[in-house]
Amino acid sequence: MANGDCVFCGAPVSSQGEHVLPRWLFKRWAGQGPFTFFQGDKPIAKRDGTTERAQLPRVMLPVCGSNSPSNCNGWLDRTFEVEGRPQVEAVLDNLQPIEGSAVVAFARWVTKTLVLHDHPLAVTSEIGHLGLPGSLLELPSSGLRELRRTGQFPDDISVWMAVIDPDGTPVTVPEFEPVILPDVDRPDGAGGDCGGTLLGFSLPEDKHVLFHLLFHPLCDVSNPFESAGLVTRLWPAPPAVLDIAALPVLDEEAGKVMGKWVVTGGSSISLQPGERWPDCAMVRALSAFS
Repeated sequence: MANGDCVFCGAPVSSQGEHVLPRWLFKRWAGQGPFTFFQGDKPIAKRDGTTERAQLPRVMLPVCGSNSPSNCNGWLDRTFEVEGRPQVEAVLDNLQPIEGSAVVAFARWVTKTLVLHDHPLAVTSEIGHLGLPGSLLELPSSGLRELRRTGQFPDDISVWMAVIDPDGTPVTVPEFEPVILPDVDRPDGAGGDCGGTLLGFSLPEDKHVLFHLLFHPLCDVSNPFESAGLVTRLWPAPPAVLDIAALPVLDEEAGKVMGKWVVTGGSSISLQPGERWPDCAMVRALSAFS
């Protein structure tokens, strides 16, 4: 299902590849279901026309394994899963506070998972390629190669998290005019196509956590939901302490718009070497006349 070339090193992948959502994470939903998946507001039907599934689909990505000298699958496990799993289970399953290096491990696991989950080559056996046209997140190929070489994410990746309670008290959503981010290139090879994705996981007490990742190459951004204290920035500056039980709780309507302050895929902009696009207001103004 995931045959092709490894997204990290380019080695041939002849097996099923990497489980983007690890097997241990699926234990959280054991005995639950049925499940329904959506593209936008439309349920995704199976081949027989029904929309309910007995289990969550496994998301696969072409990543080489132990039969390759690079073994990028093993590298992902050592680099993100081993340190991230205890923190993910503490935060999402037990609502326990974590601090220091544990928060960093949690934030790195979340960022890695979102980057890979909406990669254009990510597939499932039932749904095929994930996401809607134009909604997939694609980092420059050099970004994933550098991630493999250094263990460090590319610059200009931001991740926020929010707790959502579908039956919660309505909160006041900040007023905002959506910012249209451009695709940016620079003669020195920096830049790329901006993109974003959201991914949620269930929490106890019928709540869930929603993560919003934005890739904004060479563009500075300011999230109005963060300024209003409604979301917590996880990356690139994780908080010293993360206590999910103490975070603000958004109602369902607020959760639906927490990622809509920014629109990706705007005008293409060429910058000079060393230059950044510094002001979201300038991006908005430019887009209005493009």
